[in-house]
Amino acid sequence: MVRERRDVRDKFTYAFVPPAVALAKSSVQGDVMRAIWLGSFITDTIYLTAGALTKRFVGSPLQRRLAQRRYSSLASHYDVDVIPQYQYFAPLEAALGQLPAPPARALDVCTGTGAVIGTVVRHFPACHGVAVDLSPAMLSHCHRHATEGDWPVSLAVANSAQLPFRDHTFDLVSVQNAFPVPRELVRVLRPGGWALLAYSAGGPVLPWVVRSMVKQLRALGCGTVDTRQVGGGRYFLAQRAQDAA
Repeated sequence: MVRERRDVRDKFTYAFVPPAVALAKSSVQGDVMRAIWLGSFITDTIYLTAGALTKRFVGSPLQRRLAQRRYSSLASHYDVDVIPQYQYFAPLEAALGQLPAPPARALDVCTGTGAVIGTVVRHFPACHGVAVDLSPAMLSHCHRHATEGDWPVSLAVANSAQLPFRDHTFDLVSVQNAFPVPRELVRVLRPGGWALLAYSAGGPVLPWVVRSMVKQLRALGCGTVDTRQVGGGRYFLAQRAQDAA
């Protein structure tokens, strides 16, 4: 008999199905997951390119409307259809493993259903998390996960281009698989804090896009910027200079 995974969050439940049925299902599910990965690769490439090269579109009224419409429609099945992608968290977890010390306060921007902030507070149990998103529908799922997991996390509806936090507030600011706004990520970091940009399927993005993002983070006052391809994904990990104003 073959075990079939039904839940993709912290806990897994299984049902036993006949091998022939499992094989047919696995073929169909494989096609679906390949299609989802392709979609993720395209969107991650767009997100990274837009974040690296444009400053007007990200956070604009048009981008906010498109994001709210897209992610509100995805909210009910995001945990099942998107997060199970192979190595979905690999770039994020690789970058978290590079941090020299646990963060006391962490912010996750464009948090969706909360998978990233949940990963952060489980990785660093003493950390208090804050998670923001433009979509109330996504945040309702994040709230449920945070309640069920007893995460020390606060939630808020917020625009990633105008974060409602003071300068120098967080030790870690993350964004995964979304349009990054580097100036805001760095603004709310305390001196010595870390900005983490993770993309599950954005690893093969064009080198000049990677160079542009690194250059932008350095221009914003990050003395250390590391970027690596992890599986099919990529992360950027940037430390704000200790003497940043």
